Amino acid sequence: MNGDYQLTIDKMLESGVSSNPNQIINYSGKKTFTYKEFRERVYRLAKALISIGVKKGDTVAVIDWDTYVYLEAYFAVPMIGAVLHTVNVRYPQDLIYYTMDHAEDKYVIVRDEFVPILSKNKEAFYFIKGWIIYSEYGNVPDELSPKYIYDELMSKNYDIELPEISENDLATTFYTSGTTGIPKGVQFTHRQIVLHAISSGLALSDRPISLTADDVIMPLVPMFHVHAWGVPYMTIMSGRQYVLPGRYDFDHIIDLIAQENITVIAMVPSILYMIVTNPNVGKIAGRKIRAIIGGGALPEGLQKAAEKLGIMAISGYGLSETAPILTLATYNSDVKKLPLEEQKKYHLKTGIPIPLVQLRVIDDKWNDVPRDEKTIGEIVVRAPWLTSVYVKNKEGTEALWKGGWMHTGDLAVMDKFGYIKIVDREKDAVKSGGEFIPSLILEDAISACPGVVENAVVGKPHEKWGERPVAFYTGTAKPEEIRKCLEDIVRQGRIAKFWIPDDFINVKEFVKTSTGKIDKKVLREMLKK
Repeated sequence: MNGDYQLTIDKMLESGVSSNPNQIINYSGKKTFTYKEFRERVYRLAKALISIGVKKGDTVAVIDWDTYVYLEAYFAVPMIGAVLHTVNVRYPQDLIYYTMDHAEDKYVIVRDEFVPILSKNKEAFYFIKGWIIYSEYGNVPDELSPKYIYDELMSKNYDIELPEISENDLATTFYTSGTTGIPKGVQFTHRQIVLHAISSGLALSDRPISLTADDVIMPLVPMFHVHAWGVPYMTIMSGRQYVLPGRYDFDHIIDLIAQENITVIAMVPSILYMIVTNPNVGKIAGRKIRAIIGGGALPEGLQKAAEKLGIMAISGYGLSETAPILTLATYNSDVKKLPLEEQKKYHLKTGIPIPLVQLRVIDDKWNDVPRDEKTIGEIVVRAPWLTSVYVKNKEGTEALWKGGWMHTGDLAVMDKFGYIKIVDREKDAVKSGGEFIPSLILEDAISACPGVVENAVVGKPHEKWGERPVAFYTGTAKPEEIRKCLEDIVRQGRIAKFWIPDDFINVKEFVKTSTGKIDKKVLREMLKK
């Protein structure tokens, strides 16, 4: 049809190549490609996949670190009408198998070092029609079959036409982190991914991130995790320089930031902490790096430590179910009028909705809560890129979309300018004497106490109050020192006195989820013993 322009993933690639064909994609300082060269590789991979039998509608899994091979698959797999399954490599072996079986994967692109894990139970993967294996060092293992070698496929020429695809075709699928049980599958169409890339790019062009054409972007968000927050698609579409870190090694990451003049990084708080505390961090001090922090609250202490090094960090928010970005702590017209130091306080808020996101904070009767920064409600959202279902999970889907809005399960307050601040997950909220104690705000206060490295607050059953908070922490601080610190914070009016935890438990380290968050299920189990 004349004028029928489909919002498909290949359009983002073509946009970047058209506007900036000689722009650079850098893989970990080891390889570089121009956008034009990258486009040629993507189309070659797309045709290679068709040549070995991949059909429209098939699911193709990728098991890899953040490499150029992964980036090629981000585009090539959806471009032939197949569905890209980004497998969480931090899952235990049983969950890797479960998600691949549940997603009905047919083909797998896998890095050589993951083959031993998969081959331990290779009979279970009877549903896989082909393993496409690549190695940076030429050592391609033989344990899995039928086997194809990535570099051999990429060395051939193919006289193959790509199939027609629609913006409403499924493009990707992946699974939630499983913090509340078995991981749930979500899925997204081409149209949803393109719209998310456009909207997030628009939002990040505003202050204080202020993306420009000259920025060099390196996401430190695993590519298996929610499209690496959509950063690869947004970056390629806009023709910016893009750096892939490979497997995360923080000495190497510091060197990459310095050598490649990285200006924008997306990451979770724990990754920012690893950078800020790295012994070699002096190499990047004073470089004026802007950081988007999601996947957990940005603690004030960490923000200030980063700022001293020249890293300006702001918060963002989203879910696996939302592709993921919903809000960013960019400045609206009200915040832009504030003094600079007041503006910086907004970096710690969860932010304002990015374009096309409808967001409400509601009470249990669906009323919008007052914009008083005190009244707590649940965040519900609508946007054109939210998953429509949990895969093969009708009950979960109905609960997710109850009332025609997506229920995030996150509790928040809203201020007079429309900025939200998440105070807890519904499942993590501590309710003491009928009142919520927001664990995220309390954790932020504890993080400001000297000698505390990381901390997490959970509720412990209490005969009188229903629940009382208990704080787990790593670091050298003594419980009485943290208690005294919190009493000072109470006097400053930042937290209520009854929020102070009944117990402070020092641990050597925290068990983390596959996405780097502290696993509070483990902490609750510890309290039962």
